Amino acid sequence: MLPAQAQKSSTSGVAQIQCGSCLERLPLRLTQLDEPASVWLCAQCETSFVGCCVQHALQESAHLICLDERFFDISDKPKISLSDRQRAVKLASMQVSEEVQNKRRSVRVGQSLVVPAIKLQKGFVPDGEPFPIMVSNLSKEGVGMIHDQPLDSDYLAIEFSPTSASPIQVIVRIVREREIISPYFELGGEFWVRLGSNA
Repeated sequence: MLPAQAQKSSTSGVAQIQCGSCLERLPLRLTQLDEPASVWLCAQCETSFVGCCVQHALQESAHLICLDERFFDISDKPKISLSDRQRAVKLASMQVSEEVQNKRRSVRVGQSLVVPAIKLQKGFVPDGEPFPIMVSNLSKEGVGMIHDQPLDSDYLAIEFSPTSASPIQVIVRIVREREIISPYFELGGEFWVRLGSNA
């Protein structure tokens, strides 16, 4: 017996995957032809699946899946020093205009963190290698980030508390990107969904 079976979504006509272990209908679908895919885990029973996200289903059922930890492994990447993080955060905060501050929906809380991230392509499939990215601030709606090169992606997956027993995976939609000073780029991201949790 196969570990998963495809079920047809009544709303979109795509074949969604049902977990054969816990019987949850996941916001994933099988790939077609040479379409890229990713390894996802059922958040309930940790059964792994290869597939693509069903975008409208992901917004409702993101708590049922998470990305495999391999997509956040940055152990072989160069570390970002505390002094570099502090300098980048200071530069980013100095260049925020009053107009931008007035448009913000909630208070930003300054941070100086490094978290693993990976670009996402169509179907929210990870694209390329994971990399460390600096977090300069957090709010209820989103995250401010700093990176040493521009990003050619509309979405990122990032993981908070990567060394804890319960890391937090989120998909972030990039809404703003600007160069602050070479080599730093500041990115504004909107939390799109949290993976693998009802919280």
